[in-house]
Amino acid sequence: MIAGILLCCAPFLGIREQVVIAQAWVAQGRFAQVLPLLEAARAAAARTNAPEYAMVLNETGGVYFELGRLRDALAAHEEALRVLHQRGAVATPETAVTLNNLGAVYIKLNLLHKAEDTLAEAALMREQTHDELGRAQTLLNLGSVYRAEHAWAKAEGMFRESLAIRERILEPDDREIAIAANNLGVLLRDVGRLNEAESYMLRALSIRRASVPPHQPLLASALNNLGVLYTSLGRLNEAEQCLAEAVSIARAALPADHPNLAAYMNSYAFLLRKMNRKKEADALHGAALAARQRYDRANSLGLTVDARQSFK
Repeated sequence: MIAGILLCCAPFLGIREQVVIAQAWVAQGRFAQVLPLLEAARAAAARTNAPEYAMVLNETGGVYFELGRLRDALAAHEEALRVLHQRGAVATPETAVTLNNLGAVYIKLNLLHKAEDTLAEAALMREQTHDELGRAQTLLNLGSVYRAEHAWAKAEGMFRESLAIRERILEPDDREIAIAANNLGVLLRDVGRLNEAESYMLRALSIRRASVPPHQPLLASALNNLGVLYTSLGRLNEAEQCLAEAVSIARAALPADHPNLAAYMNSYAFLLRKMNRKKEADALHGAALAARQRYDRANSLGLTVDARQSFK
């Protein structure tokens, strides 16, 4: 009911107030519900060329990103960068935020060379403006680029530095620490350091259990990663508990064609096959494949394969 009241009243709120409300909803994982509010703020800011226009575009792009709508996310962040450059904001904290967001979209689109260049520029800006937490976020994204390229040592260095910065500045139970610990855990799992991976993943899951609502997609991500690890370790009952919960949360919180939901269903299907539950596995894998195909069609940009993706 409160959400409905706020949406009805959105035209009477200032743009900055609408963004503040939107940010609170985003923190709760309410991405689909918050989108109309942000679109209203975006239209108002565009109409008046408001000072907050780039900020609204970045927030809107971030929600599109979380919903798996990459074309819309890319357009919003590119427009934000254009607005900032038009206003002479070439090397500012807001420009660094925009570049970081663009880099994250490029990673999802497998445009790793563009992602690396964009994120390196963002990291330099954040270092120049002494934005340590922002730099930690950008290092995390750069680490994701190197992980995708199988440059394991470089990725681990980025993830560890990002985590160290957050541990130095934030409280031990801050959700940003969970994000960094989770990424490091996934990398360690990738390279076969499974016991180390488990400790970081459990830390991430513990923080997320305590700090985010039970329907938050971030919780589903932590559960899926831990479930995949337990599958690798042969701890199948523990894996099923994690993966079943991950799929349940993602089904409730994400669009039906979201790539993360498809990934979690595939993880669970793989486990079910190992447990000789072939019929369930086939049904889940089929649903995941259909979801991924819908997502790929919706997000096709007509792009050629990135030159750095030959290892795929």
